[in-house]
Amino acid sequence: MAVDHYQRHTINAQALRGEDSEVKDYMYSHISPVITSMTTSLIRRFDNEVSQIGDVIKLTLGEPDMATPRRITEAGIRSLHAGRTHYAPNAGTPELRRAISDYLSRRRSLQYLPEQIIVTQGATEAISSVLTALLNPGDVLVWATPGFNQYRTMAILNGAQAIAIDTSEDDYRLTPQALESVLSTVQGRNIVVVLNYPANPTGIDLTAQELADLAAVIERYDATVVSDEVYAEIVYGQAHSSIAQLIPERTVLIDSASKTFAMTGWRLGFFAAPKHSVNALAKVHQAHVSTAATFVMDAAQEAYESGDSDIAVMVDEYRRRRDYLYQSVTALGYRVAHPQGAFYLYLSVPEDYEGSGGDYARAMAQEAHVAGIPGEAFQEGDSRQIRLSYAASMQQLHAAVERLEQWRHITPTSVNSLCPEQYDLTAVKEDSK
Repeated sequence: MAVDHYQRHTINAQALRGEDSEVKDYMYSHISPVITSMTTSLIRRFDNEVSQIGDVIKLTLGEPDMATPRRITEAGIRSLHAGRTHYAPNAGTPELRRAISDYLSRRRSLQYLPEQIIVTQGATEAISSVLTALLNPGDVLVWATPGFNQYRTMAILNGAQAIAIDTSEDDYRLTPQALESVLSTVQGRNIVVVLNYPANPTGIDLTAQELADLAAVIERYDATVVSDEVYAEIVYGQAHSSIAQLIPERTVLIDSASKTFAMTGWRLGFFAAPKHSVNALAKVHQAHVSTAATFVMDAAQEAYESGDSDIAVMVDEYRRRRDYLYQSVTALGYRVAHPQGAFYLYLSVPEDYEGSGGDYARAMAQEAHVAGIPGEAFQEGDSRQIRLSYAASMQQLHAAVERLEQWRHITPTSVNSLCPEQYDLTAVKEDSK
């Protein structure tokens, strides 16, 4: 039987008196059921859990271990000393928008005018604002898994249908055949395809030809693309290609200073969009956060204008770490997706292990004192994978490999399934990088 507002008020009054322990307080029952059904980030929860293990080496979070380059930090300090602590324009300072426009042209062969660029509080806010603007109830969001779960979360928050394409049988590469097989079933509806390459959690990057093949399918089914390219600068070997080079009129590009310049704590990102759409998308950004901090934008301006050499130094170091960790864990018998970008290894648990990726990750943390993130954080249901981040020092990586080498000679004994109360893998998840 439906509960009207008066009855609900009475129920909550009883709860406040301790008569109903199932109802939290008066306000709780007024929160959207979509929100109350969500769990917090599995990445963060698992990281918090393993942080309680003494002497654990955490290869968990997707955050550069390097400090923000000094020139960028000093630009932020100069801005603070100059009193630039007041509101900035909602879309970002003109100087930063120009710097990003020049950067995209110089390093990525992408042509966006400054007025096509909106500065955001990190890529997460850019994703939230853009998908909120693009998705309505009944629309469709298509994304590849394993992948960053925020896309699915935003679809559900906006009443859209989220359709995941499992890429595990195609070497974690989204193929035009797989994309078309999904788009053909939702033809005629408003469709948003999210691409994230280089990919979190696999490190896979697509070639220019692969992107061209996907672009042809996207055009054929009249879909829109949101291209999350926060790892675009962290590539090894071939240069990164963007679908925005091919179908810019259908693409919203999302990027961030967080990974590129080790600026995760500064919270500075942006999106770039077609000129007739960008101001409409910016309305959601303005409603969500109004504007990024002025002194942060001044620091980011320095990064985008003068930080090319800093990128090179960091990428060289990530490449050294990738090569070492990839060779080491494959030598231990793990099957690993070979990453062309980002700073992750996505490895499969041994075939003779009977538990899930979550079971294995917990056993590895408890017994070997090496922590990665369960693959369940990047897909629905059970996984047989673990993500390791090599955004850690070489000293830590050497120690982690030594521990894994010793542990691999011992059958894991503490196979603890993830507690359903703590890790509801069927619920809507909000995830950090």
